[in-house]
Amino acid sequence: MSDYSQITNFTAKDALSAGDAEKIILGSDVDAELSAISTAIATKYDSTDRASTVQAQALSSNTVLITPSTLNDVLTENGGMLGDIQALADPNADTVLGWDDSAGAVIGFTFTDGLAFGDGVITMEHLGIQDLEDAGADKILFWDDGAGATAWLAAGNGLEFSTTNLQITDVAVTSSNPVGLTSGAPVFDMSSLTTMEGNALAATDTFLVEDGGAPKEIAVQDMGLRSQTAQTTQTLAAADMNSIMEFTGTATLTLPLNATTALPIGTPVILNVKHATQVLTVTADTSVTLVSVFHPAGGSAASDTVTAGGTAILYKTAADVWCIAGDIST
Repeated sequence: MSDYSQITNFTAKDALSAGDAEKIILGSDVDAELSAISTAIATKYDSTDRASTVQAQALSSNTVLITPSTLNDVLTENGGMLGDIQALADPNADTVLGWDDSAGAVIGFTFTDGLAFGDGVITMEHLGIQDLEDAGADKILFWDDGAGATAWLAAGNGLEFSTTNLQITDVAVTSSNPVGLTSGAPVFDMSSLTTMEGNALAATDTFLVEDGGAPKEIAVQDMGLRSQTAQTTQTLAAADMNSIMEFTGTATLTLPLNATTALPIGTPVILNVKHATQVLTVTADTSVTLVSVFHPAGGSAASDTVTAGGTAILYKTAADVWCIAGDIST
């Protein structure tokens, strides 16, 4: 605006010509300049053009400015989070900020069984494992249902830990225990057992026996011979060993060949004739020898008789050799 330069440089002593005065009053650029000034004033930014905290949080307007003060308000209001992070709803629980790639969004991960969050620290809480202290030795972790908690399981008698293996330890036989373990294999050795004299047996002592396939114990005072009543003519069998066979009438008892019935050597059988007149004939089978006072050297297929009301003992001394003694006759 050239005419304004003249006004700027004008002083009181300067005289204006009629033409200069007209230019000052009717300058052709005045309207354009005033229009530009008006536009500048109308379009300048002021306090109404600054974004509010709500507008800044919305992140949607492009016609307002965010000042440093407003940005600080937004970050303070949202714990320093913007955008997707800011959009996360309050989970009302302790969560961990993460990224869900399948959803393509920020997510707050919550805690399930076994994990807990508190005071900025994530801890493991699973079946009480975190409560177990240093066992101080090799032990196995297990669940104690009675206590409702995890616990350490130690190796008991006969077991030990070797590196990462649980194995059976060697156990030596003792004077009271004939069963031991060597390299995990059981051994049976009676040589170390304390010898028990017969007269040392007490009524409370017992013997281990088999009862129909089941192991049981029997007291010393109950170790007498079994009684079999009302016996008749028959061949001696295994069930007759260690028994008292009672006959009430005339009968014959045959001693079998060992090849036919292998009865144990040395096992006694008591024979009793419970009758005033009847007798029991004991006869050896073919190739079986019977020894008695009537057959001192043994008689093959010999016979002897247990008298009426009499008692005799019968026992085997060899594979096919039997002895009889007592109330007998030939």
